[in-house]
Amino acid sequence: MRPLNTTRLIGTPAVATDVADLRRLHSDPRVMATLSADGATFTEDQSRAFLDRAAGHWQLYGFGLWIFRDRASNDFVGYGGIKHAEVEGRDEIELAYAITSDHWRKGLATEISLAALKHAFDVLRLDRIVAFTLPHNRASRAVMEHCGFTYTRDITHANLPHVLYILNALDFTQKTF
Repeated sequence: MRPLNTTRLIGTPAVATDVADLRRLHSDPRVMATLSADGATFTEDQSRAFLDRAAGHWQLYGFGLWIFRDRASNDFVGYGGIKHAEVEGRDEIELAYAITSDHWRKGLATEISLAALKHAFDVLRLDRIVAFTLPHNRASRAVMEHCGFTYTRDITHANLPHVLYILNALDFTQKTF
């Protein structure tokens, strides 16, 4: 389990001891409006379960979600990375990210995403990555599009309408950022 660092951030694999930081993210109604299936904030038990799944993913697959902190201040910024997800009954590798609302509009979700995608394609040699969000989540869609993802179709995920984006390795490696 290796760290993932960017120009402004330090990422470490998500583990159970990250619960206090994750609680800040999961208890913010602005963040959870697009992150949780029902738009509700998570309980402490839900945050712990999320981290347990994230740590388990690292153990099973050798990749997953990183917890990101600001290099200068060590302030918790959010999480991001790649993980297995079921999409329309198929196992896919998904790009996932969430940023605390006090760090929005600074380009950090894109920075995290690009680092995770570079790791996925250059190190893990994956062929494609999917990403999806609620149709009205314009900020997340902008991150996906900036990273080179292409809108593919509308889907249903967690019993809600979502938009599905796909990025192939070849398309990513040919893009200049």
